[in-house]
Amino acid sequence: MQVVIVADLGGTLLRTGLVTPARVLVHQSTQRVGDRRGNAAIEALLRDALREASERAQAQALEPVGAGLAVPGLVDPERGVIRYSANLDLRELAVAAIVREVIPLPVVVENDVRAAAWGEWRWGAGRGTRYMGYLSAGTGIAAAVISGGRLYHGATSAAGEIGHAPVVRDGDPCRCGQRGCLETMAGGWGIVRRAGQLAVRPARSASSPAEEGPLTTEAVFEAAAVGDPAAAAIIREAGEFLGQAAVAAVRLWDPERLVLGGGLFFDRSPLTDAVRQAVAGSVFYGETPPPVHLAEFGGNSGLMGAACLVLAAG
Repeated sequence: MQVVIVADLGGTLLRTGLVTPARVLVHQSTQRVGDRRGNAAIEALLRDALREASERAQAQALEPVGAGLAVPGLVDPERGVIRYSANLDLRELAVAAIVREVIPLPVVVENDVRAAAWGEWRWGAGRGTRYMGYLSAGTGIAAAVISGGRLYHGATSAAGEIGHAPVVRDGDPCRCGQRGCLETMAGGWGIVRRAGQLAVRPARSASSPAEEGPLTTEAVFEAAAVGDPAAAAIIREAGEFLGQAAVAAVRLWDPERLVLGGGLFFDRSPLTDAVRQAVAGSVFYGETPPPVHLAEFGGNSGLMGAACLVLAAG
């Protein structure tokens, strides 16, 4: 059976898998990126993970036909290079060449959010549309659009980096070097940093009740849910900013459908609800706002999109 070896690198997690042409994810593995930053550390992480995925395919007598990588930041798909990633501190990392050294097969590299959008459009929540918007909020924030059945890249393949659009004058420093970017208010790392600034206290650890658990995005959500006023304000403001970003995307792209992906958008998430309410309330000259759907593949949208791109290229 033929498979595509796929990897989806994010600011928090690295997912790898094996996907068949019949849209079946026959194997999936996830590991935390942790504090790995910089070209050398990320290269080593990718090499080990892809080698393991290749060995898994061999052990199961599967036939790899290519490798697809969904990676963060400014990506040059033609050269297979991550030009810049603020969240992972990457500059000019030649990921396609690295992968070919481990897996001597055709390699496709795409920005992670655009890959996820393509997977959802071809196989998931965007099926049946020609114009689809995709908004992702996880560690970082970005967007992508399918326009007339084509994945839009922009003049320099930098389209969709709305997480680095300033939304607060003289706001907190962003990892990109600017101040007050959308990510500082509504990205995962921005939410955690704001919670630390406002002394949000995470719940006690289940394994060690005498100790507080780590301050994570999940911990901030939990604190907000049980009535911590500072945590509740942070999540409410994050939802407002994401709602404004979603409405701006709808105005700019006029999609038939808006799909939400990334770790911060899930069923009954207050951020998902905030975006849906903002889009539904943004009626313009009698139009019907586009329906807002959660990504059908959830956290695996990037893997499925990377597989789609490899199979299309072949």
